[in-house]
Amino acid sequence: MLTLLRLFLKTALVCVTWQSLFHLSEAARYPDTHALPAGSKVSNPLFVHRQWKVNPKNGLLTVLVPVFPTDFELGNLRNQLRTAAQYFAINTVKEYILTAPWEKVSTLQAFVDKEWAVEFPKYHTAARVVSDGQCAPQLNKGTIYDTDRLKYPGWVKQQLVKLSCANIVTTPFYLVLDTDVFFVKHFGAQDLFKTSQCSHLSAVCDKSGKISYQAKNDIYPIYNRTEDQLVWMEASALTLKMAVPLDWREAIGVTPQILAKDVTLSLGRFIKDRYNTDSWTQYLLDELFYRYKKDYRELGEAWRPPWTEYDLYWIFATYACIWEKYHVAATVLQDQAIWSEEDFNIWQPCRDTFDTQLDGFFNLVQSRIEIDPAMIWDKISACFQVAHK
Repeated sequence: MLTLLRLFLKTALVCVTWQSLFHLSEAARYPDTHALPAGSKVSNPLFVHRQWKVNPKNGLLTVLVPVFPTDFELGNLRNQLRTAAQYFAINTVKEYILTAPWEKVSTLQAFVDKEWAVEFPKYHTAARVVSDGQCAPQLNKGTIYDTDRLKYPGWVKQQLVKLSCANIVTTPFYLVLDTDVFFVKHFGAQDLFKTSQCSHLSAVCDKSGKISYQAKNDIYPIYNRTEDQLVWMEASALTLKMAVPLDWREAIGVTPQILAKDVTLSLGRFIKDRYNTDSWTQYLLDELFYRYKKDYRELGEAWRPPWTEYDLYWIFATYACIWEKYHVAATVLQDQAIWSEEDFNIWQPCRDTFDTQLDGFFNLVQSRIEIDPAMIWDKISACFQVAHK
């Protein structure tokens, strides 16, 4: 009982500290966020959660992968699945959801039915292909966000999908991957969670009510981030009309990450309430175009988007004092990556990456450097005892 009391007091202290920092002069700092009508009242965003009771064998986690199925992206996705088949226990997740723009769903479905069914039959059973519009209706055929692709490019929509697909996820957590991410060591879904004793404060517990689960997320000190990353974080705070202290605190990183369904949907409800809007996904798309129109002429190529999916998620979850209900700080998802062609040329995956003593379960070869997926597979396939041809 004393331990629970200490935990409660610690959480309350963190909450009060963070809310004080977030509220500090936020109206003065961010007077031009476009969708807040004068005189609007904002309800308290503190979070009231239900307690999930799940089967931990396969009820904790869903995998979500946004895909724009070009030959290049499908090549990367093929590498992802080949490494997953080698290392990941697919029976420990509920689904492997792949999303695509409405006009590309049939292409992605054909890839899944043709290749996965033959090469990855276990994964084919778990796979579900959906349209981006099933997650955010603004991305359906014929909307302004679909037809005007200069204002609303694909990378923006993929960021939105990573949040809005919480609508279709049926597990308390979902793991977000890009197609250029691949698996590097043996594990199952439960390895991505910290377990402790379940209590009335826990958000996710097993069916017996004895064990609670918190996702292990890659967390990094804010002050160690690049200038671009700090700009993204401040811009995301602007979008939520909050202030974020750029100091010693640790914040969420980039893909791959684990998100909680409850937190993401609460973020959406918060945006709807705060900005008196019918659709939080539409608000985020409109905010992007508003900030673009307002700032691009002045900033040119230095312009940065007004939000990123993970910064929105982390800022809200911390502000609402619910981060620690669902997450713990760790560096277990990805602690290595290939960011340049030079890195790729000197990379020796069998020595540096696969089945090493590194903590990370994933690696990636950054898709922006446009290394042929077949060249990547040539390097990594030699590391497996049984390599796919």
